[in-house]
Amino acid sequence: MAPSSQQSLFPVADLRFTVLASRFTVSLNSILLVLLCLVVTACGTTTPTGKILFDGPHGTVSLQTISDRSIQANHPINLEPALLTQLLTGIELHDEGLGEHHVKGIQTLIEGKAALTYPLFSEDQVQFLAPLIAEGLRKATANQSVEFRVVTTIEGSNRFQSATTETTTGSLYAYGRQLYVILTQYNYNPMLTNLSINEASHRSQDPLDYSGLKFRTLRFTPKAALRVDSPDPPTMGKPTDRFLAVDYQLLQQAWRNLEAKKRAAPQVEDRTASVGESLEAARAAEARASVAEAQARAAEAQAHAAEAQARNTAALAQEVETLKKQLESIQKQLGSQPTGQTSPK
Repeated sequence: MAPSSQQSLFPVADLRFTVLASRFTVSLNSILLVLLCLVVTACGTTTPTGKILFDGPHGTVSLQTISDRSIQANHPINLEPALLTQLLTGIELHDEGLGEHHVKGIQTLIEGKAALTYPLFSEDQVQFLAPLIAEGLRKATANQSVEFRVVTTIEGSNRFQSATTETTTGSLYAYGRQLYVILTQYNYNPMLTNLSINEASHRSQDPLDYSGLKFRTLRFTPKAALRVDSPDPPTMGKPTDRFLAVDYQLLQQAWRNLEAKKRAAPQVEDRTASVGESLEAARAAEARASVAEAQARAAEAQAHAAEAQARNTAALAQEVETLKKQLESIQKQLGSQPTGQTSPK
């Protein structure tokens, strides 16, 4: 029987088509991996969409619409940058425990430098944020908050490691007598996040913490200005968000008292220095007087000794003169006696 001339329903695939398809599949997987990293990075960072007041390598400060429409902030408000410096300096982070992805905490424990409570912002970050936040509070409306993003660049430990960045984000607004500070992210590092993604592919039961705040809480110094029982807490967007409320009037009073102490300190130091100099001068004068008195006493004693010696010399000379006269008298008496008389038998 002759073979059928009809083609098979399942033709043999062309080898060239198979190779191209495999290459396309590999490229598609790479693209999906890149997109996943971009999505994770976008979820881990905050891109300002409102009015940007400043955008630079150290960070961004912008005005954003408050999501909770029931909040009518006391904006615009004029607060001194020095007061906001005190606010930012007083915010501290407290570690409640070491989580699985708490890499920095583990590193500090290994290095022997573990600290349970530490400042949220460095001195450079405070100097960067304080004037910009003051400007934002002056320009913000009642339905806007001042959002900030601080970027820290960490250089590689050797030439084979590239520099990485850490991002801290949050917002701030004034409501009543209080300044609400909301922290949404602390020291977000994309490199550590990618490492966490690889770890999570093996352990899906542990959700990733992109905020860095899962095992941290906020604290504030001085505690007298902290409102622990805030009647109107802000609406938190994520369960890892942290906030604190500070009475800026009490903080301002504490800041003014501190400034008054600083201004009074040089005057007290000057007065102390003057008193010290006076005491030193008095002590020197007293020492000189003591030396002069001692010298006078020595001279007086020397004069008494010389006078006593003179009296003794005069008395001795008089006594010698008296003895001399007595001796002469005796010699005269001896010379006047007769020498020719004979004694009786």
